[in-house]
This record gives sequence, C-alpha cells and structure tokens, in this order.
Amino acid sequence: MNNIKTLRQSRNMTRKALSDKSGVPARTIDDWENGRRIPRDVYQLKKVADALDVKIEDLIKFESRS
Repeated sequence: MNNIKTLRQSRNMTRKALSDKSGVPARTIDDWENGRRIPRDVYQLKKVADALDVKIEDLIKFESRS
C-alpha cells in the first residue's frame, strides 16, 4: 500500500525520529505503515515526504484498477 516503512528504514530512522522530524504523530505513522489506516491527509503526507527527502508520490504505491 505504501513505501513509508521502507523509506524510513532505508534512512535508519525510527518511527519516533520520523515523527519528531515531520511533526506527524508516531501512532499515525505506525498505523500507515501497518495498514491500519490509509494516508489521506495530504499535508501530513507532505511533512513525512519532506522529512524523508522524497516526493509524496514516492510514499504511495498506486495500484491500477481493472
């Protein structure tokens, strides 16, 4: 569903570190990474993308619908 965990881990960041850097609650990041919630807030996604130095598009795996 998303690449947040992969990108975070590739930068050797903990969820707390990403939370601190982005201002997005660690619980929200945990929920996104584990598929309990879908990232919908573009402003929070932008903060996470900036903290990971990527584009928002890099965070989300878009799946085509057939």
